[in-house]
Amino acid sequence: MSAAAFETSFGQFAKLCTEDYLVRYSNKGLYNRALKDISKGVDVKYAWGESSVSCELNDGTVCTLENTLAHWKCTCPSDSLCKHVLIAILFYAQQLSTTSSTHEEGELEGSMQQPGSSAERFNWLLAADLSPLIKPFNVSMVEEVLFRLRYPEELEVAQNALLTVCLKLQGAEVSFTEEANPAKALCKIKDRAGELLKLEALLRYRALKGLDDQEALRSKVYKAAFSPDTVRECKELIHAMLRTGLARLPQSYTAQLETLAVAARSGQLPDVERGLRGIQGELELFFNRHVRFSMQELLDRVTKLYLALELLERETLPAAKKEQLIGAFRSKYYALPKLRLYGLGAEPWETRSGYRGITYYMYGLDDQQVYTYSDARAVYYEGNDFSFAKHYAGYSPWLASLTMRQFAGEELVFEHIKVNEERRLSSGEGASLTLVARQSINEVNVGKLVSDLPALRQAGVEQPVLFSDVKERLALIKLARITGNRFDKSSQSLVLEVEDEAGEQLELILPYQADWEKNVKRLEAGYGAASLESFYAFVRIEGGQAYPISFLHNTKLLSLKLDT
Repeated sequence: MSAAAFETSFGQFAKLCTEDYLVRYSNKGLYNRALKDISKGVDVKYAWGESSVSCELNDGTVCTLENTLAHWKCTCPSDSLCKHVLIAILFYAQQLSTTSSTHEEGELEGSMQQPGSSAERFNWLLAADLSPLIKPFNVSMVEEVLFRLRYPEELEVAQNALLTVCLKLQGAEVSFTEEANPAKALCKIKDRAGELLKLEALLRYRALKGLDDQEALRSKVYKAAFSPDTVRECKELIHAMLRTGLARLPQSYTAQLETLAVAARSGQLPDVERGLRGIQGELELFFNRHVRFSMQELLDRVTKLYLALELLERETLPAAKKEQLIGAFRSKYYALPKLRLYGLGAEPWETRSGYRGITYYMYGLDDQQVYTYSDARAVYYEGNDFSFAKHYAGYSPWLASLTMRQFAGEELVFEHIKVNEERRLSSGEGASLTLVARQSINEVNVGKLVSDLPALRQAGVEQPVLFSDVKERLALIKLARITGNRFDKSSQSLVLEVEDEAGEQLELILPYQADWEKNVKRLEAGYGAASLESFYAFVRIEGGQAYPISFLHNTKLLSLKLDT
């Protein structure tokens, strides 16, 4: 480029240097000081080169500039963009507007206003190959932003000297320059939070323009690594079980499952370990002739685990799919700017492995997904216990004046709450909680969560699903009334007989346990629920059966094992 050509290019650049552009690179105070010095009579002399210009101020300071703010030099000691650079740009822009001839000015404006010329400066944001753009960001950042992209965000895009993407829900702005490096975008929020916003703004802008970057992002995030030998051993053990048959299976088989579960843990296969322990638990029920043993449940567990092992051996399976099959030992939690939730109820539980807890279910009003929060403790150590009533009456970790019993039936707005892949809420610090007036359940858009009785029966027994975010099947069923109840001694369960407005019948099964014996007896006597009409039942579907968690009527909620 000749010196004359560079002078023209620099003139175009100077014209693009609006107040907003320069303030974002520096700050408002520095910009005002530069204007003030110019008004006091500062003079600048320009020496044009082929790719840069030397700007000498009358105080002796010399700046070397290009036609971008990505590269500059100044003889002053400042490490950041200084007022001398701003003076050199602003002074030249003022000279250009006052001394140029009308013809020259018209040519300059015409070159700036050519159709598409402004857009071309930011074409790099829409490059087909995403890899160079996300290279400055580490894997954990890409993983977190990939999670954030699940949630809607309102964008506002402004394009002038900078391309500014405003993330309205988060109240943040990111301004991209013509330099093809999103890490050098301008954002007032600093450190890691600011870097996350730069990457999120880039990806949301690309999505707004119709680009799908999901696979490229997953290829950077997911790096499946596990022990193939352990996978092979697990398959052989399941083969042996299927060849032997359940009737002739020795009880020592559970010890082999335990040994392989330990091997799966050391082989970086957390979901395989869980699958093996699940099969082990079902076999222990079978060997003990326990009424809770389910052949269908055992078959589902064996089928799902075997299919997962089969797929893990395939080299052609994408890393993202393998990562889903492998699972994780510990969930990663990511902060969301805002989350509106509607309480669906709470359920106490106890596992055979020695854990007790209460799970609280909430419905996402913006994304129509079910969220949970679990308060759990290990009780297998001597002296450890978990009182359901005590914890249910205790105060929430987010709002000191709110009990967990109230929390279960409120409408909530969280800010900066951390959530994991399974949509479980974290009780960690940093989140703020606000209560809002609870809507009637009839006014809530329950979307795909709602199910009528014919659809529930048609779905039948849920088949094992390998690639699924939701591990339990939940539904809201609109019912007309409870028509009766009975206690089934063979299954040790209270059976609530219900029907919908069309007269369709359904049985809701509430398994008996000593901890909620009082609640079961009160429900059997008709306390709290018998008089309900036109209400919703929030249920879990397992093995083609419906297990109720709570009843919802208008703004009221009744968690069956805790509130009755």
